[in-house]
Amino acid sequence: MATSSRASMRVFFSGALLSVGLATAASAHAEWPLDQPIKVIVPQAAGGTNDTVARLIGVELGKALGQSVVVENHPGASGAIGMQTAARSAANGYTLAIASDTAAILSATRKMGWKLDRDMTGVALIGDQPMAVAVSARSDYRNLTDLIAAAKDKPGSIAFGTSGLGTSQHIVGEWLAKLAGVQMIHVPYKGGGQAVSDLVAGTTPAAVLGFAPLLAQARNNNVRIVAVTTAQRNPATPDVPTLKELGYPDVVRAQWVGIVAPRDTPPEIVKRLSDAIGGVVQQPVVQAKLLEMGVTPKAMDASAFNAFIHKDVTDWGNLVTQLHIKLD
Repeated sequence: MATSSRASMRVFFSGALLSVGLATAASAHAEWPLDQPIKVIVPQAAGGTNDTVARLIGVELGKALGQSVVVENHPGASGAIGMQTAARSAANGYTLAIASDTAAILSATRKMGWKLDRDMTGVALIGDQPMAVAVSARSDYRNLTDLIAAAKDKPGSIAFGTSGLGTSQHIVGEWLAKLAGVQMIHVPYKGGGQAVSDLVAGTTPAAVLGFAPLLAQARNNNVRIVAVTTAQRNPATPDVPTLKELGYPDVVRAQWVGIVAPRDTPPEIVKRLSDAIGGVVQQPVVQAKLLEMGVTPKAMDASAFNAFIHKDVTDWGNLVTQLHIKLD
């Protein structure tokens, strides 16, 4: 009888301790954020589009949460270093990361210590920008038809620059060339800056790059943007047609940017972050600044964004396989 009583007491105290533990955890989540900075890791260098977006959203997110938000740049290995750092961080809502189509492609095509769709959870989509097919203003090409005609006339002699091997720009460039039935030389740069510079100088006659880095040069008449890769024209360049309009209906891809958190971040914290970021993206002043950068605001909550990430990883992986693109 005494043994049975002691066993019952052990069960009682175990249950009580478990209840206290759960209550404590729930309380900690409810009190989030405490007086601790929220860190946003940008897996690219300072000054690029993702970095600029992170700093814009970070300032307003800090105001919305009444908490300090700091941005840290962890560039290297096409963004893999920063994403790995974020994936291995504590899942407590105090470490976030900027994710993009680059992270999705890495997850689909590379063997790494992290995967976007496995080790991170979507918090909120911020927006996207098209990729742009552009030609140097020093070239004779006035539009995409001229560029394709030149590539057909001189197979394997026309080069197009991108910001790197295995980027969405590289994949879309190869995709377009295949659909057009032409052979073009891919010139991968270590980032978009030098690719834009060489395009302006005419060193490379054409490029497939992010829209934002080309926009200022197009406004200064140093390059000609001849097509964009989104389903609709971009408001910043309403006269530039989409590839879909130009006879390539399948080539509809965008470079997106959003915020993710380590996989096991508590759902209630993810929701608070998602709601706050969604509110920030809806602010007219934030939308105006994003559009000025060439980024179209597209708020998406955590659930929808998470589904979007999984689909994007799958889609890029399938495309690389279908095009037989070598990424080594």
